[in-house]
Amino acid sequence: MPAFPYLFYNTFFPINITTIAMMLLSGLIVVVVMRLATRSLDVRRPGRWQNFFEWAIEFAGGMARDTMPSERIVRTILPLAFTMLIFLFVANWLGVVATVSIKTSTPVPWLGLTAARLAQAHGEVPLFDSPTANMSMTLSFAFMVWLMSHAQGLKTPRRYFRHYLLNPMAVIEEITTPLTHGMRLFGNIFAGEALIGVLVGAPLMYLPLTVPLLLVWLFYSAFVSTIQAYVFTILMTLYVGQKAYSESLSHH
Repeated sequence: MPAFPYLFYNTFFPINITTIAMMLLSGLIVVVVMRLATRSLDVRRPGRWQNFFEWAIEFAGGMARDTMPSERIVRTILPLAFTMLIFLFVANWLGVVATVSIKTSTPVPWLGLTAARLAQAHGEVPLFDSPTANMSMTLSFAFMVWLMSHAQGLKTPRRYFRHYLLNPMAVIEEITTPLTHGMRLFGNIFAGEALIGVLVGAPLMYLPLTVPLLLVWLFYSAFVSTIQAYVFTILMTLYVGQKAYSESLSHH
């Protein structure tokens, strides 16, 4: 297991510096690309970037309409769904494009890089990878979605609490749902990057075998990274839509 640098390592809330930096980088990439895409909007002759993001917005809107009971809540969730889709696409792809680590045997205690951790990680300290390969990050996103869905449900308290009175086992589902939502994304991205690391670090004598495997796995990881951005986003709209009791009542 690589030794990630942490702030406040020996506290209740350690902060993975690499993950935070990669999240900020993902957000910066999205902002810059969106800015470039909207810099010169033209209704009559849209550019390639404008066409792409218009398609992405329509795609996110289609996901929301397929999982939500009314157009009003679709319009409410669409900005977040679109942003989540693009952000996760970029974040998932970072580790496919490149993974950067340094090798060191010099402890840096204030970053949590103790001699024991460095020895266990064989001196490997990651500086660049997908932030979604960190379970804390993906579970945090899933918990945010969980809070949003319950906030939506509590807009109609009577219908919300009646759901649990009629089906007490639904409480267990509320525990497992955010766990599976976040861990599915983490597991797919982490496994892809772990195998890439194994293939890259294979001895040179196996190069004729590892190079074709690495190319195949890179293409597969790129596909999985794209699909997982879609899966996480559509599940977000589904979970929020399921608890939009007030919207379903007014819709019917």
